[in-house]
Formats: sequence, structure tokens, C-alpha cells
Amino acid sequence: MSEEEKNINETISPEEEARMINVSKSRVIFKVHFTIFLLINLIIWALWFTLFNAIVTDPAINDGIFKVCACITLVWFLIVLLHYLIAYRWNKTLIENELKKIKKQRAKQLAEIEKIKAKIAEAKQQQTAE
Repeated sequence: MSEEEKNINETISPEEEARMINVSKSRVIFKVHFTIFLLINLIIWALWFTLFNAIVTDPAINDGIFKVCACITLVWFLIVLLHYLIAYRWNKTLIENELKKIKKQRAKQLAEIEKIKAKIAEAKQQQTAE
């Protein structure tokens, strides 16, 4: 490990490192998913073009097979697109937005608790003054 890597690792908190590991895993899983998508769809379309298109002479059956291949590709593409958005776009922003909401709620709760404590202290002072 280089000196620069050691310095970087020292400045990263364990929570941040765990978050970075989760993001990295998510992105690697997406890359594997995308590769499988490409390979399987390449095989599907190669089979349709070479076998079904050449062997099946009935246009209705050939069109049906084409539509099935197109539907598989389209639906799976939408799933891969959603996976990409989750892995690269929404993951960080969704988590950060939710964290901001929770922090704001917590700050409001703490402010309310402080107000209540102040009222209690004020009431106690009034009782002792009487």
C-alpha cells in the first residue's frame, strides 16, 4: 500500500468506508448484470437471425419469435436501466436525502425538548420564588 493510500484510509471513517464498500458492490453487481444482459441478448438475436429466420418459413411464426425476442430484450433492458439508476444515480442521492430528513427531524425534536426543559426550569423557579 502506497503512502497516499495510507493517508486516504486514515481520513475515512469506518462508517464512510462501509458505505463506500456497499456502493462499490452495487456497481460491480450492475456491471456483471449488464455483461450478462449483453451476452444473452447477443445469443438470442444471433439464434433468431441464423436459425429461426432461416429455418422457419412461416412468416407468422417468424414474426411471433421476433416479437418474443424483442419483448425479452426490451423488458430486460428496462430492468438493466433501473439497475443502473439505482447503482449510479439514485443510491447516493436517495440515501443523502433521507439522511437529511432524519437529521432535520432529530434537530426539531431536540429543539422541542430544550423548550420543554426551559419551561420546566422556569416553572420550578416560579415555584421556589413563591
